[in-house]
Amino acid sequence: MEHVKIIFWSVVGGVVIYDSLLFFSMAKPQFRFWPPPPRPSWRHEVMRVTGVVGPLSVVGMLALGVLDWDSCVWRHWTRFVVGGLMFASGGAFALWGFFGLGVTASQGLGGPLLVSGAYRYSRNPQYVGTVAGLLGYGVICNSTLTLTAVVLWSSWYLLAPFAEEPWLRERLGPPFAEYAARVRRYL
Repeated sequence: MEHVKIIFWSVVGGVVIYDSLLFFSMAKPQFRFWPPPPRPSWRHEVMRVTGVVGPLSVVGMLALGVLDWDSCVWRHWTRFVVGGLMFASGGAFALWGFFGLGVTASQGLGGPLLVSGAYRYSRNPQYVGTVAGLLGYGVICNSTLTLTAVVLWSSWYLLAPFAEEPWLRERLGPPFAEYAARVRRYL
């Protein structure tokens, strides 16, 4: 059981690192880490090094779901239906946004303003869908540690738009402001 605690605290450490960089980006946008800073810069190198933390944390959450299986209170079969719907619909919404926006823009490297597809319904469909999908996974696994990790990681997805939107307003100007006035940040 010790390895499960190590995985859990590693995932929490990843949240702390990513959220700290996000808060720094909001407080000091001229020294931002998200959206990604230009190359070459020391901030880009920091993001390159910490860039492995996010994917490793996702792997950690997946492992927690298996290793901490059925530790929560929802032992009824309906959790597979509810969690499965959350996982599938959230994943589909996130992918719809990702494929609409494209790889480069999804990585925060710029691109045109997209107001169609999933972006008609949310300014951040990838974030909304990812949170729903991760929560669905936690529900399916009925894992206290996974659900806790997912809720903690969701903070990044909920806070990221506050770092991105000033950058987008600066880059895209009035068209983004008009879009933001029409479409909600999340749903």
